[in-house]
Amino acid sequence: MADTWRPDFADTPPFAHLRPWSERITGPGWPSLDVLNGLASERRLVNAQRQPIRFEAQLLRCGQRDYEAGILATGSVPTRTENWHDLLNALTWLALPHAKRALNAVQCQALRTTGGPRSPLSDAATLFDESGLVLAGPDAGLGEDLRARRWRKAFVERRADWRHVKILIVGHAVLEKLLTPWPGITAKCAFLDQSAHGDQEKLDRKLARLWLEGGISRPADLFPMPVLGVPGWWPANEDDAFYEDETVFRPVRKT
Repeated sequence: MADTWRPDFADTPPFAHLRPWSERITGPGWPSLDVLNGLASERRLVNAQRQPIRFEAQLLRCGQRDYEAGILATGSVPTRTENWHDLLNALTWLALPHAKRALNAVQCQALRTTGGPRSPLSDAATLFDESGLVLAGPDAGLGEDLRARRWRKAFVERRADWRHVKILIVGHAVLEKLLTPWPGITAKCAFLDQSAHGDQEKLDRKLARLWLEGGISRPADLFPMPVLGVPGWWPANEDDAFYEDETVFRPVRKT
């Protein structure tokens, strides 16, 4: 059964970085692959080997190794029609092409290097591609508080600092969950030291360099963040008590 189409799906803050492209497909029904490929051509999307990216109908199931290798070898991204997960993946390619291209290249290199079992780098790239978020701001202290799970300090005491932060959700699985949000949705984050007023293109390129230059090499290099804790992203977080729910804002594990 096909998912239900919602033309207003990108109207909330977590989808803001996709909006220049989502606004081009908000007709009465699901966008066709021809429409997506028209946008890909307009955007001049290419893979790491400079081949044009095209969203092709996925007719057969394929494993991750074949999926990633196919994108790098041919530029073809297997895409299910009338499917939120794959549509959000396509929109992320349009919004953050440098990061998506880098993640594919890193995945393929990691999988070739091991030749068999997955590596920590491959696991990290998969995790970020599905559930990643980049947090950019001029003060690394906010990222450090989040990594240390000092939730009250990060979200309550430093609430004003979020005005100087830019957030881009890379993980299309997280975006899919945010179509029907609940407080426990968690992303895996990378912090970049950059002015929140820098444009999205520069942040996209900087994120790509982080991956290509080995700035992230294992899942532990990413830190968890409940995304609806972001000020302005969920009405309930206007009340400080929201951050006291330890089933969502989990404390550091005691060892």
